[in-house]
Amino acid sequence: MKVVRVAVPVLHGRCKFFFEKGRPWSVIEHVLLESLAKKRYTMSELANAGRLPYRLAIEAVVRLMRAGWVEMVERGSSVHFRATAGGNVAATYDELPNAPRQLSRYINFVVDQITGTVYRRRELPFFPQHMVEQMAEKEKIVWVDRPEVVRRDEVGPLLEALFNDDERFVAVDFDGGRLAERWSLVRVRDGVVQELTPRAPRRLVECVEAAALGAAIEGNGDGRMLYQMPAEYPSNGLPSLPVRRVNIVPKDLVLGGEEHRDVLYGALARSRQRVIIHSTFIAWERFEELWPAILEAVGRDVRIDILWGQDDADDGGSSTREVVRRIGEKVAAEQVESLYVHPFSTGSHSKVLLCDEGEPNRMTAFVGSCNWLASPFVSFEATTRLRDPMVVADVVDQMAELSKGGRGHWSSLTQDLASISAALRKRAGPISRGRSSAQVVVGGMHAEMVRRARDESRSRILVLSHRWGTAATPMVLAPALTAAKTNGVQVEVYYGTVSGPVESGAPEEIAQGSESLEVAAIQRPRLHAKVLAWDDDSVVITSQNWLSADPPDSFPRQELGVSLCGRGLATVVRNRFAQALVEGSRRSADATGSHYE
Repeated sequence: MKVVRVAVPVLHGRCKFFFEKGRPWSVIEHVLLESLAKKRYTMSELANAGRLPYRLAIEAVVRLMRAGWVEMVERGSSVHFRATAGGNVAATYDELPNAPRQLSRYINFVVDQITGTVYRRRELPFFPQHMVEQMAEKEKIVWVDRPEVVRRDEVGPLLEALFNDDERFVAVDFDGGRLAERWSLVRVRDGVVQELTPRAPRRLVECVEAAALGAAIEGNGDGRMLYQMPAEYPSNGLPSLPVRRVNIVPKDLVLGGEEHRDVLYGALARSRQRVIIHSTFIAWERFEELWPAILEAVGRDVRIDILWGQDDADDGGSSTREVVRRIGEKVAAEQVESLYVHPFSTGSHSKVLLCDEGEPNRMTAFVGSCNWLASPFVSFEATTRLRDPMVVADVVDQMAELSKGGRGHWSSLTQDLASISAALRKRAGPISRGRSSAQVVVGGMHAEMVRRARDESRSRILVLSHRWGTAATPMVLAPALTAAKTNGVQVEVYYGTVSGPVESGAPEEIAQGSESLEVAAIQRPRLHAKVLAWDDDSVVITSQNWLSADPPDSFPRQELGVSLCGRGLATVVRNRFAQALVEGSRRSADATGSHYE
């Protein structure tokens, strides 16, 4: 019998979390309260009227009684239940008001550096290095080499792992604490992994098994057995985000410059609590135009947070960093409260607008190609409007990660976004049965979307990209042409400008001699949309230039998009673009084509 222990590199954190505890009200409880507000029922009558199991009806009524909304009355020889005065009022609400307890506690957590998964301390016990070294003197221990790319505690997985279903995150006090490097010991007996939590991803199990088998074990000079993961091991990749069932309709596709202007000004005019904008660049002229709408919003006590991603001034204009400085001076001079333009760059090319819909725990997300604070709104842009709370929470999680800044430290905005995400997930309730699907796309997932288009398409593939660069052929054209040869798919590729030298020659030359491939530069209207669409129903709308960008695995949130699948969605995008081409040929393009990718 061969027993080996494998030392897995982990990070240990300990923070004080503030949260609300209390199970939210269910739809069943709400319906029962509405019924009891109309008439009295015995328990049997109530269960029969609602076609509910007797025990479930009892549990629901007991909860309502504890809230003071239902009371028990004797009527002859039987016991009836009815709504109290407070219950009659609560029954009229769209959602029953919740009164959770406000609690706080210190929580230990562990992040395995192989997959980035977050665990509670008891799920993955750990030891400091000196203790493992002492153990290694008496038993065989194989050390998995600590990856160069440090995995941090990501907001969404952290809260999902640490809080129960009846708990909702509010805030965290890191107290200056840092994640400490530790080692978790996993026993492997005859090649079988033991003592590892069932939540551990398969990739971690495979890594531990490979280390225990002695593959690629080599000494490091001090007698320690070290397992170095293969270079191709996907240790830096970000797991795919979940596919959500949602209801997406054509009006949720925001296409064209004017529609984006209406979305931005509409968000500032209608929001009551929160607006969060991530724009790759910020242009001073655009900000001044928006200033009256911003003042009107903050005058209604709307908090506005502005994040920016890149500091590019190649066009000779003011850099975003300089614009942010000027905005700070303007805000201070005019004593504008509730407007926060964060001074650090996120480094991301993403374009996101988050705004509330005038109700608690309800948010709308806009994700796509538009630089909300730099665009003159004359280009053809593409953005997705998302309303489903689960997929909006997925977007909020990505914004929470970007709000940490380059050092990965939680800011006050990170805490706010984490709380918003937690509230959205609580509000979502049962699994959605929408007719469409939506999935947030980050980093390397874009390449996966291209492969999907290659494998799934049966008639047409449409690619819209602001830029054409060296990534065009390997990233998009090669897979698209494979689909053309295999399934007879017609491929249409449109771009706005060429970025840098193109080794394979002019883009249009690539399409010469091919009946299945059309490549064209678009000048009218100015093309800034980033779209991958195939057949009638599938479309990916993103910030990534499909023909020039290939985001590194080390920074997956450099690009952010949404993959949609719903009846006729790709057709809508294709038709609207064709319409824009016709209109563009009738009038001259606006000459204010400043650089704002």
